Amino acid sequence: MLEVDKKEAHLLQKAVRQWESENLISPEQATLLKETWRIREGDWQVVTLYIFIAAISCALMAFGSLVLDEKWIEVLRLKFSLTDGIIATLFAALTVFLCFNGYRRQQRNPDYSLNRELFWLLPILSVGVSVVYLGKTLQYLNSNYGVFWLLATAAYGILGLLLSSRLMWTATLLCLIPAYVKLTYYISGGKAFFLGMNLPCRMILLAGIMVGIHWLFRNNRLYKQVKHITWVGSWLLLLLSGWMISIFGNSASWDEWQQVRQVSLLWWVAAFTVLCVLVLIWGIKSHDTMVRDMAVLFLLLNLYTRYFEYLWDRTHKGVFFTVLALSFWWLGKLLEKRLKGKSVKN
Repeated sequence: MLEVDKKEAHLLQKAVRQWESENLISPEQATLLKETWRIREGDWQVVTLYIFIAAISCALMAFGSLVLDEKWIEVLRLKFSLTDGIIATLFAALTVFLCFNGYRRQQRNPDYSLNRELFWLLPILSVGVSVVYLGKTLQYLNSNYGVFWLLATAAYGILGLLLSSRLMWTATLLCLIPAYVKLTYYISGGKAFFLGMNLPCRMILLAGIMVGIHWLFRNNRLYKQVKHITWVGSWLLLLLSGWMISIFGNSASWDEWQQVRQVSLLWWVAAFTVLCVLVLIWGIKSHDTMVRDMAVLFLLLNLYTRYFEYLWDRTHKGVFFTVLALSFWWLGKLLEKRLKGKSVKN
């Protein structure tokens, strides 16, 4: 992939838009061309990223202080005789206003901007407040919280696709997980097992579904802008769930797991190891560096976990930290080679 600075990227984007407007290339070709370069990150961009991260942190803390505390909302409720339903409607209207305003800004300047992307944090928060007060109005349908998590997921997903917002789509995936967990617990009557699966097993099923949905819609025009987020999140959830299964197996609770002998979980360990190896092979064959590197990291994590489980009390600690140092040295050397290879190509 070609690395260019921001000025060069702006020129390339302008040229592609011009060619597309003159029907010299199709919208699909324009999308493919835009994926052939990326903006080279400079030191100032890293500093800017840190500043925006600080801004997000402050915004979330302000949101927690103002909204989650509910004191100021209660003051407004008493002063204007507002019900939970009215508050939910007001925040829903605020969401529509913010999204419309953000959409207009996006149309005026379609080039990607971190500043504009972080603007979508405001409708994300307003949607959350609206869903919470809608739940209060309906008394959470007799503690069926999963429905409202799912409602928030749907709202974030639709807005994320229509507005091509990566932050909104990230919120979609983050909301999908508790929605799935809460709904499975509600359907199973609060029991530890759902269709014979404990929580980690259920999560690996969700990850598989996410991968399948990604493949199904990977060529969709609206989905193309956010598909990488789903791809990364799906594999991360899949391997993380597999790692949890290798530790806890299909145990129903912490107390039950405490009674289980570690040797009886070796089948789960073997299954997770095979999964990592298969993912690694697939990542290499498909030239997907993200999947390949993630598989390597979880293979290392698997080895370290097994050491703590079976060998921590039986081997010298120096041996473990020596192996740990060598593995990190190897990983650093691998990353250094990759970075040098990229710089030579450019």
